[in-house]
Parts: sequence; structure tokens; C-alpha cells
Amino acid sequence: MTVPEQLKKINWLRILMFYGTILGGTYFARKLPNVLNLLLTRITDIPFTFNYNHGIVTLVTALLFYKFSGVKQEITLLGNHKIKSLLFPFIVLLCYAGFGINNTNGINSHLWALLICSFALIYNLMEEYAWRGYLIESLGNTHYVLKSLISGIFWAIWHLLIFNNFDQYGGFWIFLAFCIVFAFILTFAVWRTQSILVAASIHAFIIQTNMAAVICIVAFILLLLTWNKTLKRTT
Repeated sequence: MTVPEQLKKINWLRILMFYGTILGGTYFARKLPNVLNLLLTRITDIPFTFNYNHGIVTLVTALLFYKFSGVKQEITLLGNHKIKSLLFPFIVLLCYAGFGINNTNGINSHLWALLICSFALIYNLMEEYAWRGYLIESLGNTHYVLKSLISGIFWAIWHLLIFNNFDQYGGFWIFLAFCIVFAFILTFAVWRTQSILVAASIHAFIIQTNMAAVICIVAFILLLLTWNKTLKRTT
């Protein structure tokens, strides 16, 4: 099937309704107080900067559209190999906690890394239910390349409502290119594993660019390439 034929088969109205709901919800959610910070200030003075408002919007929107739009959910939290899927967040937490992340809050660097990674994983789960979950599945039998391109572009544009600027990435167009490239990796991961947790873990490993990230990506590649293989018993 040619690319134009694949594009014609996509239910664009459903996708645009989904994307429009996320954009509108994100816009208004960003106007609200940071719910996570309000909760955390009741138990700690540590200034966590995570904002879950827009993550909650993407998660709730994805779950509602799964429920009512007629798209069958095959990409689940743990996917087609539950134990292997759990290895992904374990690797992220183990690597970063082992190397530690420095901070100015007087907290042990290893404990701080564990906290930061845990918050990041939870947030990324919310995002990935939308971008590598519902959006990918709503594209049906569209080719992997098209799914990656569409999810990457939609994902990047959504960030215009979140970031004040893209200076740390060198500008929006570089950020767009990064999102598209990373979308190819994440789309491959969910195609291979059918797991949101795997995508969220890969999404989370870029917390820092250090040796911990290198170890994570090498381990992830090995797991993905050997995903459906099992050890043969010798008699």
C-alpha cells in the first residue's frame, strides 16, 4: 500500500479530536497551580520542579479515548513479556542510583537520583500512554515510519504549550528533529514489546547524559534485540 493510500485510511477526525483535547487540556492545565508541588509542600521543603498537570491531561485523555473511541488497546502497561518489561525501569533506577545525581538540597546523591528517576518514570508513563499508546494504535496498520513521524511531530508541537523556549536544545527546529528521531526509537520499542512501561523507561533514561545513560541505552538495545528469544535448555 502506498503512503497516500495509508494516509487516506487514517481516521483523521478521531485523531484530531484526540490531539485537540490534549492541546486544549494542556493549555488550561498549565494555567492551574502545580498540583504535585502543592501536595509535596505539605510533606517536604525540597523544591521539586516536576509539573504533572499536563501529564495527567495526556493520560486521562488517552484512557477516555481508549474507552469510547473504538480503538482496541493492545499496547498495555507491561506488554507481551511482563518480567522483561519490568527490567527496563529497574535498569534506569539501578544505573542512576548507582552513579548518583548531585544536588544543592543536601540530599545523598544516590537517594536523590532514585527520587528524580522515580518522578520522571511516573510522568513519562502518563505521556507515553498518549503518544506511543493511543496515538500509535489509532493510526492502525500505517507503516512504522509514518507512525514515528506523526507521533514525533505531534509530540514536539505539544511541547510549545509547556516550554517557555527551546534555547537549551538550540531552538524549536532542533527540538522537533530530536522528537522525531526519538519517536522512531520509542515506536520501535512499543512495536517490539507492546509495553508502555518500556517506552516510559527509555524516555526517562535521558535525565542526564553521563555513563549511567550509556549503560542504560546499551542494556535497552540488548533487551529489545533479544526480546522474543528464550534461553534453550540443554539436556
